[in-house]
Amino acid sequence: MTTATSPATGPVSRIDPEAAYRRPTAPGPALLRLDSNEGVLPPRALLAGLAGADPELLRRYPEVSELEAALAARLGVAPERVIVTAGADEAIDRACRAFLEPDRTVVLPDPCFDMFDRCAALAGGALVRVSWRDGPFPLDGFVGRVEARTGVVVVVSPNNPTGAVATLTHVRRLAAAAPNALLVLDHVYVEYADEDLTPGVIDLPNVLVLRTFSKAWGLAGCRVGYAVGSPYVIGVLRAAGGPYSVAAPSITLALAQLERGEEALRAHVARIRVERDQLATRLGARGLAPRPSQANFVLVECGPRAQAIRQTLADRGVVVRDFPGRPGLETSLRITLPGNAADFERLCEALDAALAVGAGGPRP
Repeated sequence: MTTATSPATGPVSRIDPEAAYRRPTAPGPALLRLDSNEGVLPPRALLAGLAGADPELLRRYPEVSELEAALAARLGVAPERVIVTAGADEAIDRACRAFLEPDRTVVLPDPCFDMFDRCAALAGGALVRVSWRDGPFPLDGFVGRVEARTGVVVVVSPNNPTGAVATLTHVRRLAAAAPNALLVLDHVYVEYADEDLTPGVIDLPNVLVLRTFSKAWGLAGCRVGYAVGSPYVIGVLRAAGGPYSVAAPSITLALAQLERGEEALRAHVARIRVERDQLATRLGARGLAPRPSQANFVLVECGPRAQAIRQTLADRGVVVRDFPGRPGLETSLRITLPGNAADFERLCEALDAALAVGAGGPRP
């Protein structure tokens, strides 16, 4: 593995670097945002706990050692094998800057979480895409694209935006096929999946597992992610960025979420799984093609009705994600599962209206 020394000189990405994160605005609380896959709503008591914090929390630079130790204990590894980052995005950026350079390649699924495109391009790496639009993980396709110049291999499981998963066998075989590359397992939606691959891969020296508090733990606004890997890989990642990237209040809130335990987390995940099945059934019954998902969202192929459906949902205050300019996804919509009965009912009612419009019915 090598350390990148040159910045990218070409365009950052084939994707508009801002469009994916622009969010519509509307007055009041009526907008139901189902476009960015945020998780459970934490209790107000979590924020209230900050009121009694020592003011030193704000005056001093943040310290992540306690949170890293707590996460390491949960994972059963030494603290030096865990790094806390500003969301999983920062871990992606550090990994690309550390293990890519202009003569190295990154092998990644297509479609894939678009931050990998951006961070790889900024590091000067060349993108090698392996189609994974449906079906099982394309292990042979990945192995066939690994070669001497490969610096990073990416597995996003559950994948964003499709919700598909790789198996433990897939990841271990791919890591073995790319011993001189860093295999990044983006596992940020794993709480919603049937299987957590982390325990089965953390013995591998070239695998880095990304996790986050932004999804199932409900702390997207805090920007707390973390990564687990070998002491060497984590040491390289520490050297690839600044020492104080996560704010102290965010660290405190992440620790508080861990201390609350997993009962609320399990209840949230159970609710999401019920909604996921119900939404897929509903969409399929209306002639659309939802993809099997193990995340907290459903990607549905809508054909030429996609923009009419999206717009009618927006007119009713329900925001879902579309993918203009993304090859193969132009007629797809990604719908985050809200995770509560009232919002799920609102989504279903809006979908009924939107599908009637998309099918040529009267506009509400």
